[in-house]
Amino acid sequence: MQVWMNGSFYDQDKAVIPVTDRGFLLGDGFFETMRAHNGTIAWLHSHIERLGYHAEIVNFPTDFLPSAEKVASIVQTLVTEIRAEDALVRLTVSRGSGERGLLPPSSCSPTILITVAPFVPVDQNIGLSLCTSQKIRRNVWSVAGSIKSLNYLDNIAAKQEATGSGGDDALILSADGDVAETSVANIFAIQGDTLWTPHEGTGILCGIARSYVLKWAKESGVNVNFSSKQPGMLRDFDAVFTANALQGLRAVDKVDGEDVGVPANTLFTELARKVELSLCNGIIF
Repeated sequence: MQVWMNGSFYDQDKAVIPVTDRGFLLGDGFFETMRAHNGTIAWLHSHIERLGYHAEIVNFPTDFLPSAEKVASIVQTLVTEIRAEDALVRLTVSRGSGERGLLPPSSCSPTILITVAPFVPVDQNIGLSLCTSQKIRRNVWSVAGSIKSLNYLDNIAAKQEATGSGGDDALILSADGDVAETSVANIFAIQGDTLWTPHEGTGILCGIARSYVLKWAKESGVNVNFSSKQPGMLRDFDAVFTANALQGLRAVDKVDGEDVGVPANTLFTELARKVELSLCNGIIF
């Protein structure tokens, strides 16, 4: 299996990152995970645009970042080895090596890594069970929480907590105790002909799939509600679902052991199909 790192292709076991790398030592970096179908990355320009946003937030020089065209070319080469129709693409950026201490070096020498792996699309008929995290809350002031930071400890802890309670994923609340997101996805709900999702001010990481759903709602004339909701209020919706750029849309069956929604009776099925079609055809919006 090959990877691409800092301008060259390497066998996976030959790619070496220095022990002085700040991404390894301090989590000083960020990443994007993307889905490719038949070698074409879905929503590529949106991912690259968000990568630039990550860089600006942490004062990383954006001229080091690869272009969308470069990433597409690299992935076309890498996917030939995995022999799978669908692939998970990860683009990881570390600030690179530097002296000891918190402040980044004055001269940046980043580590940029692109890997691919086979991806099996999830069965859209299998719903999720969410468990509300008692350990983790979203912090609207957190830099690490507002980007896909290399420090993912909050998400790891929440996921461990959820699986330990028999759930598939964690429902993470805001600092005020309102529904925010899951460990890996944004959350939505449907009530009649209205779509609901938490406001970005709750400290969520606004995902690419979330943007797609909101764009679809605007174009379709579907009303969107961003009001605050307590976890128990999710039971009052017709359907609850999650959205991320790898799995697409996933219906939620249970929250903290309580049944929620009946997605088949709502606009969820149509929307989920549109998202999956978009992911499978590499449509860029």
